[in-house]
This record gives sequence, C-alpha cells and structure tokens, in this order.
Amino acid sequence: MKGKHILFGISGSFCNHANILKELEKLCANNDVQAVVSENVYTCSTRFFKNTDFLKTLEELTGKPIMHTIVEAETIGPSNMYDLMIIAPMSASLCSRLKNGLYDHPVALAAKAMVRNQKNIVVGIASNDVLGASASNFFSLIDRKYFFVLPFYQDAPFDKPYSIVSCWSLLEKTCDMALANEQIQPLFYGEEYHV
Repeated sequence: MKGKHILFGISGSFCNHANILKELEKLCANNDVQAVVSENVYTCSTRFFKNTDFLKTLEELTGKPIMHTIVEAETIGPSNMYDLMIIAPMSASLCSRLKNGLYDHPVALAAKAMVRNQKNIVVGIASNDVLGASASNFFSLIDRKYFFVLPFYQDAPFDKPYSIVSCWSLLEKTCDMALANEQIQPLFYGEEYHV
C-alpha cells in the first residue's frame, strides 16, 4: 500500500498499543496517515504507556496533530480526503457504538463519516470479551457494508476463553485487500499465531 490517505483510529486495548505503533510506522513510511484517538487514549496513562509519551510518538510518526475531539472528527465527512480508515485496536465498547449507531466518540464519529463517504474501514479487535457478551456486536459489524476485519485469534483460550486479539502483522495485507473491496481470509487463526 503506497500513496494512500489513511485515517487511523485508536481506542483500547492499551496492552496492544505497542504492536499498533510498529504497524503504524510501516504504514507511515509510504502513506499519508492521520491519527484519531478515543478520549481514554488521549487522557489516560496506563502501565503500558504514559499518555503523553504515546501521543508524542503518534505525532512523530504521522507528522500531524492528533484528532481527539468530536468537533475535529466532524470535519472528516465534508473533507472526504481519506481513502481508507483503520481502527486498531478496536475495543468492545467502540465496537458496540459502531454496531448500534452511537457516535458520541471521536473514532466512532470518524467511522460514521467514512461510511457516509462510501469508504472502507478495516477493524482490528482486541478485547477480553469478544466471545462473550460482546460477540453479537462484533459479528454483526463483520457483516456490515464498508467494514473489513483483520484476522484474529484467541490469545489465551484457557485463561481468558472469551478473549480475542487481532493478527496485527496482517494489517497492511488486510488493507490492500479492503481497498479492492475484498475480505482477507482466513479470519480465524489458532493459538499458535504470534503477533
């Protein structure tokens, strides 16, 4: 993937942010990337990252200020400047918003704008609850027009049987196919998959 205008949405899970930064760095080498983050990503420091350090890295990689408000996200629709959106990681909460049409969130509103402009969105889920109460939201979203899914696997099937994490290293290939309106296959990987 080269020369594309990419909108990169980031929500939880925080433990996957280091892997996302690796993939984002690859995308930024050949594409124009704008980050939009959830309020939690923008304001919360965790045991994985201090928020200011994470945000600084995002800005250094993309070379742009980070979108983090509803007001900023609202401009995405009228500008119609992005070829593709990536949401990675996508939390179960964000997935629920997208499935149920709740746009009180910068990344959710950005996704709504992309659908308005008939542009594709690649989602990479990471949550301890995707095979639990959140399953209906995620599997309904998979079936929606304009949504393409990054393959995923159970990261700890015996310790966390409802937990799913996306195969982050397949992000660019998934995006290439989504730009051609094709869903990468297979979607399900075994626990032998390593990020």
